[in-house]
Amino acid sequence: MEDMVHRYFSLWISFFNNSLTRDLEFKANFIGGLLVDIIYYGIQFFFFSIIYSYVDAIGVFTREDVMIFLVITFLADTFYMFFFSGNLFNLNRWMVRGDLDYFLLKPMNSQFMVSFRYVKSYALVSVVILLIMLTTLVSAYSAPIGFINVIAFVFSFLMGTILWYGVDFIISSSCFWFKNFSVSGWLSHEILKFSTRPDSIYTGLLRKMLLSMIPMILIASIPTRTLLYGPDVRYLLWQFFIAIFFFLLTRIIWKKGLIRYESASS
Repeated sequence: MEDMVHRYFSLWISFFNNSLTRDLEFKANFIGGLLVDIIYYGIQFFFFSIIYSYVDAIGVFTREDVMIFLVITFLADTFYMFFFSGNLFNLNRWMVRGDLDYFLLKPMNSQFMVSFRYVKSYALVSVVILLIMLTTLVSAYSAPIGFINVIAFVFSFLMGTILWYGVDFIISSSCFWFKNFSVSGWLSHEILKFSTRPDSIYTGLLRKMLLSMIPMILIASIPTRTLLYGPDVRYLLWQFFIAIFFFLLTRIIWKKGLIRYESASS
């Protein structure tokens, strides 16, 4: 088990080095990616600043809370982008063009290969900047945030990332059944927009759906609640259960999809 973990970690390091070399060959694109992130962050901050010019709180989230929530949302988005978005977004194109054969022929787990082959290295810069921003906001927060909150937040954040991966992977893998499902990236993006709003705005049936069937609330809102208000065992256990369920579902769907796969190059 230890040898396998070391092997796959070494492979990922090789993927990262290769992707970094590729990205640095096109420095304008590297810098452009950072600029797009900055513009996106600025728009979101501006949007919530307008909202909080009319109200004092959205549910339990005050203006101070929402600023931290936004940074955590950006961090989750950038963290996911760094590892996965350069891969899953292209799964349909790889299948249609026959490039998926290249991944399947490699002597390694094929799901690992299609999930981690390309790394968006510029996102690492954004991750560092966002971590500094989050640390600054947490340090200046009006109430003390204990060490237990931070540890539970890290756990919750990782579970949220696994969930994000699970949802995006399942949507992307639908191309095995639709043969050419080029709108999967758009569909995934639209669904994930639910995670960029504080969970307190969702009520009734929609809230229940976003906690279970389409668990977008669990990606950023629960980590934020955990960090600011302390760990809620019920939320954390539910998040863990849903994250593991969706990850196992990706394994089942991937294996079923490969059975249906017909190489475009054959």
